[in-house]
Amino acid sequence: MKDVDKLTSRKLCPYPPLLCNSSQTQKVSQMHGRLRCEHPNENLNSFEGRLHVDNFVPAPGAAPKELILPLTMSNLLLRGAVLRNTEFCYALVIYTGGNTKIIKNLKRAAGKSSSLERRLNWLVCGAFVYNAILLVSSGTNSSFPGDYAVEWYLGPADSSKGTHVFDTFISFFALYTYVIPISLFVTIEMVRLVQGKYMMWDKGMRTIRTNPDGTTTKYKMRANNTNLNEELGAVEYIFSDKTGTLTQNDMRLAHWYVDGYTMDEMIDPGALMRRIKDVSTPLHVAQKMIMFGRALSLCHSVIPATDEKTQKLVYESQSPDESALLYAIADDGFRLLTRTKSEITVAIDDTTESFRQLSALEFTSDRKRMSIIVRTPTGIHLYCKGADNIILQRLSPDPALNPPELISGTETALQRFSEQGLRTLVIAWCPLTEEQFERFHAEYEAAERTLNQREKRIAAACEGVERELRLLGCSAIEDRLQDQVPETIDYLLKCGIKIWLLTGDKMETAINIGNSSQLISPDMHVIILSTRSEEQCANLIESVIHEMNSRQDGRRNALVVDGQTLTYVLDSHADRFLEIGTRCHSVICCRVTPLQKALVVKLVQKTLKVVTLAIGDGANDVSMIQAANVGVGIMGREGTQAVRAADYAFPEFRFLRRLVTVHGRFSYMRLSVLIFYSFYKNITFITVQWWFGFFNAWSGQTVYEEIFLTAFNVVYTSIPPFVLAIFERDLDEDRIAMYPQLYAEARSGVLYWSPSIMATTLLSSFWHSFAIFFSVYFVNREGVLDVNGRSTGYWVQTYLFSTPLLITVLGKAALVTRRWVWPSWAGILVSLVLNLATMFLVEAFKYVDTGTSEIDHVLPGYYLLSYLMPIVCLLPDFFFM
Repeated sequence: MKDVDKLTSRKLCPYPPLLCNSSQTQKVSQMHGRLRCEHPNENLNSFEGRLHVDNFVPAPGAAPKELILPLTMSNLLLRGAVLRNTEFCYALVIYTGGNTKIIKNLKRAAGKSSSLERRLNWLVCGAFVYNAILLVSSGTNSSFPGDYAVEWYLGPADSSKGTHVFDTFISFFALYTYVIPISLFVTIEMVRLVQGKYMMWDKGMRTIRTNPDGTTTKYKMRANNTNLNEELGAVEYIFSDKTGTLTQNDMRLAHWYVDGYTMDEMIDPGALMRRIKDVSTPLHVAQKMIMFGRALSLCHSVIPATDEKTQKLVYESQSPDESALLYAIADDGFRLLTRTKSEITVAIDDTTESFRQLSALEFTSDRKRMSIIVRTPTGIHLYCKGADNIILQRLSPDPALNPPELISGTETALQRFSEQGLRTLVIAWCPLTEEQFERFHAEYEAAERTLNQREKRIAAACEGVERELRLLGCSAIEDRLQDQVPETIDYLLKCGIKIWLLTGDKMETAINIGNSSQLISPDMHVIILSTRSEEQCANLIESVIHEMNSRQDGRRNALVVDGQTLTYVLDSHADRFLEIGTRCHSVICCRVTPLQKALVVKLVQKTLKVVTLAIGDGANDVSMIQAANVGVGIMGREGTQAVRAADYAFPEFRFLRRLVTVHGRFSYMRLSVLIFYSFYKNITFITVQWWFGFFNAWSGQTVYEEIFLTAFNVVYTSIPPFVLAIFERDLDEDRIAMYPQLYAEARSGVLYWSPSIMATTLLSSFWHSFAIFFSVYFVNREGVLDVNGRSTGYWVQTYLFSTPLLITVLGKAALVTRRWVWPSWAGILVSLVLNLATMFLVEAFKYVDTGTSEIDHVLPGYYLLSYLMPIVCLLPDFFFM
């Protein structure tokens, strides 16, 4: 079956065994019953239900009876599944349309907002306060009686002072709403969308992978949530998974270890079988090695298939570890040939053996192991493989079954493999009596039939049979680092970003990966927190803090903590743990569960009030990705759940450096410039109107022509800030790559977002509005004669205000532009041309007096104001910048 994550691995989807004879249309159509299952949900890995068949016939001629069958995820075919190894199947549709698990997963997690967006909200609040100040001052001034005469041609005077004040107040309210840059929010969304496209078009964030069939696939970056573009430029903590994120997730078997013998399969493939056949190998060791190989060829969830081109067996699995183990053990002569629901056939050297599968106890992230129970010629056997800390504690304490030297040797081998950065698994087995199996089978079936807490009851049933195990050996699998991982981590650390590695691997493996990936350097002091009780944890934390306070050698610190200790930390010692973590250059958490990953991210994020980024590639990283401010998914071999849940996704970890330091920096800088420029132009624009109130008796008369007033934000000044937010750069990419410290400077807000920038923006707005208004006032206060010897009127005056204002605002855009491209020039030129064209169009449609545009363009004062005043206004800005 091709699953919902578009993995090509085949998965066994068994039918209920008691319905195996119901494979004919007539029999199926005569069945009556009902199905009880959980409500529609988005969980792709879990399903609980029961099938009630009212007229089940157990055998030909037998009386019908009621049958209750448990249904699990293995019985469920998801929408989009492709059947293999079978011609047809009868299925009962339970979820349709919007209730399918696929559609349920289309909804996004709780919305995320950037820190810049939250700061923008405060600026908007400030704009509202400024708007209120203008409104109150104008309304108050309009309430005082004027000393001007009301002429007869103006109509009767307003007899009601309250009505006058109310009407004037409404006029000012409508005028001063232009202080609020409503168009800014639309522009920001458009800019973010284009920035996201830039990321996806970036050739530096693409890679080409070779598929197993020899074809190639090009992988591009994906931006699922462009609302966080600028947040990438403010990241302080990165939380990373290991397998598939830092490593290639391309598993290759490195070593076998069985009863004192270590076999290097990378140097000498087939070493296990040669050791078995070696006459110098003790008979009991050879027999154990055969049992070891048999266990690996049986204990898995792989369904073998035949490649149509090469006619070779292909072992595809959800887990790359399983495929690597099966290919390696096949080279040693233990070949999996066929597998059905009830039977597994393997070839051991030249002998074919068939085993009846009685039960398969699946792997889960909580159990960290899987088992299979089969019937062999010598009885019922349970084979189990899993994490060393899980299997070793389930071994039989009987020294006759598990000699102490065997356990000690295996632990030494596991330690050695872990120090080499290899992934380890322990393999064990135990015989079961018929009574033991029947008791387990009854408990397991009863647990399967329940609808409440089914998984816990199944786990409890499995716990009862997976004990008194006999140790066989262990395996070590290599998972190499991806390209440029050490260089990327080293660069990010130099950027002032702290990196925490959260992995499910054992401590030794995690430390080795930390060394090879530059998370831990030779000059660092490594602090290890590994305890087995809460009291011990508290004492160790206090001891570490005391040591850090007293140590004066200047060495950087690295912290390593295991999952058990992390449990105590999260429960009772979070603050003290963070005190240690914040003083460490890097932190590694090993043996952690998916939930613990998310809890660590939330702890740092909420306590330290910092911007966090989480990156992972598998379903077990989804909770961590969704908990962080920014989530990044790696397009790996573990399906697409992490990619779908992430805000951004790309194929390799090395691209994180470019995403954060290039795209993140530019997005942060561009949006900051856009926001401050938008507030600047709106405050300047409307403050001129406020100055006008002192000379029009606060009547609410507009200082601008109405079309200009309406189109100022959406037409005349919309293109330059948009172009600025798309193409602006303050540094070349080569310089960013050369000086990683620049990222910390940009993140601090000194360059793009600071109180000084806010203050200068506000002062610049006040100065420009003051200079423009009073320059026009002094030029035009006594009235100017036009070419016909007549005094210019109100409409001519509106353009005397609007044209210098527009040129000044566009000049400000030019002044803040560091990188000039042709759209920068074109945007300013188009804005000026649109203003000029509008002046004549407005006159043509009789919105203003005939000849207004002509009069303006022959007045010396018009050119004096249009050319001189923008220079006067922008000179302080130029010298200050």
